[in-house]
Amino acid sequence: MFAEFLTMYDIHRWLRYVTWLGLGCLFVFFLMAEGGLPPQSWLSLIQSVLNLPALWPAHGIFALTSVVNPLIWSVIWGCLWFVVLKICMALFQHHQQLSLQVAQPLSGSWLPASQLSLAVSSQLHGGDSLGVAVPRLRLPQRSPLSGDSGSLVLPRRPVSEGLADVPTRPAAEPAHSTVPLDALSAEHPAALPLRIGVGWHTGLLRRDAPNEDSVVAFQGTYTYQGRLLPFGLFVVADGMGGHVDGLLASRIAMQSMSHTVLQNIIMGRELSDEFFTDMLVGGGEWANMAIYQRAQADGTEMGTTLTAALVINMRAYVVNVGDSRTYLFRDTTGLMQVTRDHSLVASLVAFGQITPDEVYTHPERSKIYRSVGQGEDLHVDSFVVDLQPHDRLVLCSDGLWEMVRDPVIERVLRANDNASVACDRLVQMALRGGGCDNISVLVVDV
Repeated sequence: MFAEFLTMYDIHRWLRYVTWLGLGCLFVFFLMAEGGLPPQSWLSLIQSVLNLPALWPAHGIFALTSVVNPLIWSVIWGCLWFVVLKICMALFQHHQQLSLQVAQPLSGSWLPASQLSLAVSSQLHGGDSLGVAVPRLRLPQRSPLSGDSGSLVLPRRPVSEGLADVPTRPAAEPAHSTVPLDALSAEHPAALPLRIGVGWHTGLLRRDAPNEDSVVAFQGTYTYQGRLLPFGLFVVADGMGGHVDGLLASRIAMQSMSHTVLQNIIMGRELSDEFFTDMLVGGGEWANMAIYQRAQADGTEMGTTLTAALVINMRAYVVNVGDSRTYLFRDTTGLMQVTRDHSLVASLVAFGQITPDEVYTHPERSKIYRSVGQGEDLHVDSFVVDLQPHDRLVLCSDGLWEMVRDPVIERVLRANDNASVACDRLVQMALRGGGCDNISVLVVDV
């Protein structure tokens, strides 16, 4: 209950004023009702206890009745003062935590779409680069997307028990007609530049260690068939394998995805839904090979989760591996998870063995069964989402969504129109929720 109140306390400024005004009024009332500090009932209790030896010879055990009334009132007023002071201390500690959070920049500034902008929240000593080269290539076309235009292409529920990797776009599904890019451009005029916010924090428990998450937010414009075509690429990767290896793995994933997508999107000649999706899937596959080969060469184990979104022509092409998530927020429908977690607890929820709420407290919630860098073969889930004006995409690592549940994320998004402010609030919520892991979040306003 108090955590829900703090959430609303952070979101609404008027609630902060009302809270402190109410506490001030309670202090004044308590002081007036009981004659100041200490309360009059406490003084009466002390006086009754001091008079008890004189009354005992005359009244015996009945002398204790003179102590009962002041004792009851002393307990009542003691409890009231304790509750009020406890609330004040909790609010003071909350403000101190927010002050520490404000001291560390959580969001970046962004250039308009007419300029190519890149924000990379990753630092790695030694200037390590990709383990393998990522050349520009024409990626092999995969099975066409399924479903009607505008619907999410969601993965099917696994047919067999266990943690089998089920393709998101089965080959047996009917082909999805490709809409020419010219038609898309005519139907959906360019809506960029997007408004972007970035939240990035090491968390409370890993304050002295580097952040193993890597974040990319890239906006650009290129020419295609005589017209300007704006686009945005957004990536969140959560490294695994220790501070050094996890940081390196997430950076390799970030570089591989950026390198593959940017080269192919600029040099591509057959731009379509399938081509855009395959660019992202290909970026994930190149990252997987690069991380795997680097780990083999170094004799270590490393990996990373990955979620990425490419926004073109009011359409978002999304991929993910692991438990980093991409959400879609729309005023009319609320918050919806676009991606699927490749984790043990997500599979248990899918098979009805645990409830969605138990995911946050399950002892095996950190175990994932699919990650970038796990081996030579990797299946990357992909999704296509038609966007509407004022939609929001939210990309985040598990350091956010494990600490801040979906209803709270939705309330923060509804209460904050500014993407950067929304990111700051979400990071603050994650820190107050425990800050047990690195925190990364991107909010993209269409």
